[in-house]
This record gives sequence, C-alpha cells and structure tokens, in this order.
Amino acid sequence: MSANSGSRREFLLAEIGIVALIGCVIALANLFNPAGMELGARMAYWIGGLLAAWLLFGLVGQVGKAVARLVGIASVWGYVLAIPLATVIIAWAVLWWLGGPQAMFGPGFAHIWPQTLGIAAAMFAVFFILYARSDARSVEDEPADETETVGVADTELHGRLPSGFPPVLALSVEDHYVHVHSRDRREMVLMPLAEAVAAMPQGTGEQVHRSWWVARSAVSQNSREGRDLRLILVNGESVPVSRKAVADLRAKGWLD
Repeated sequence: MSANSGSRREFLLAEIGIVALIGCVIALANLFNPAGMELGARMAYWIGGLLAAWLLFGLVGQVGKAVARLVGIASVWGYVLAIPLATVIIAWAVLWWLGGPQAMFGPGFAHIWPQTLGIAAAMFAVFFILYARSDARSVEDEPADETETVGVADTELHGRLPSGFPPVLALSVEDHYVHVHSRDRREMVLMPLAEAVAAMPQGTGEQVHRSWWVARSAVSQNSREGRDLRLILVNGESVPVSRKAVADLRAKGWLD
C-alpha cells in the first residue's frame, strides 16, 4: 500500500469520526426532532442518518466533480453543486421514513429540505476548513533544505485546479481533456493542451511530444527502448519523447 493510499484511508476514517460526532451533538442538543424521539433513538437517528448522508454525498459529489471538469472549473465547485441534489434525496428519504410516499411529495418537503440544505452546507464548510488547514500544515512540514521546487507552482493553470493543488510536473492530453500531473495527484481540465502550456511560465519546461509537456525540474532520468526515448519523472511517470524533439532537448541539457 502506498503512503498516499494510507493517508487517504486516514482522511476517510477522520471524516467518519467527525460526521458521527456532529450527529451526537445534534442528538444531545435535541435539534430537529419532529417525531419526539428519546435520546437513544435520536442518537441512532442522527449518527446513522448523517453517516448515510455522508456516503450519498460522496457518490453525488463524484457527479458534481465530473460536471465541474466538463465546464472547466475547479473540482471543489463540483461538491458545491452536489449539495442541493444530495439534500433533495435526503429530504425525500426523511419524509418517506416519517410518513411514506404521501409525505415525500407533500407540503412537508418545503419545510424539511431547507433544514437539510443548511446542515449539509454547514458540514461542507467544516470539512472545507479542516482540509484547508491540513494542506497548510503539510506545506509548513515540508523539508526546509530543499533548494529547488520540483515541478511548477502557482501558475495561471492553478486557477483552474482545486485549491492547494501541488506543483505541476507534467501535462498530457486525452480526447479534449488535459491531465495535470503532480507528485501524487492528477486532475483533468477541459481545455486544449496548447492553452494549458501557455498558462505555464516560460522556460520552466518543454513540450517533448505532441501530447506531453514536462517541467524541467520534474525529470529524474531518461531511458531508451530501442529507438524510442522516454523521460522518467520524479513520481515514476514515463513520458515519451518525439524524435524531432530529441536534438532540441539534448542541446538544452535535458538528456545525458
């Protein structure tokens, strides 16, 4: 298991714990108790209900991220777009539990949905702040003796990427999407490769293939497979080099 997958598992466990804690607080405060439940029932209702809603939001959030990529905005806005849709489904589920199909489509929806929307927005804000603080701590904890940043940070392209996206190592194109590569993350942006390359600071890298741009500082070595040359990046990615680009790269000191 990679360090990145282990970190992701820790974040998921942390999210589960935070969601359960929020459910516990709401149950203790006796907020939103339309059925007049006792404390034990409220605990089960809120902790179980919020965990189920968290799972649903994770699924709907993937749809939101796909929409965000399609329209060319940062992925975090996909989760913002997912909040209204997910809370409609949650409100229907609550009303069905309270009164069946008739309650789902009755006047109670206009009362329950805004409450559900408010809770979801508040929880999103909590996680957004927590992840922003975590990203800030990660930057502070990076070794101070590194003399050169690997990749290219704070580019125009970062304005189209999620907040806190790491330095860019490479750009590749697939269909109409540009894949933005970092050490341990990858994002897709709907734009031409030429536009993405233009958003990178001049002199920080080269287009080594018709479908690849690579940051100079991201190259760890190069290798040959017959007549084909490939650049190996610091994250292990293997990038093809077109034959017409070899002479130029060698002249600029990219190749051994």
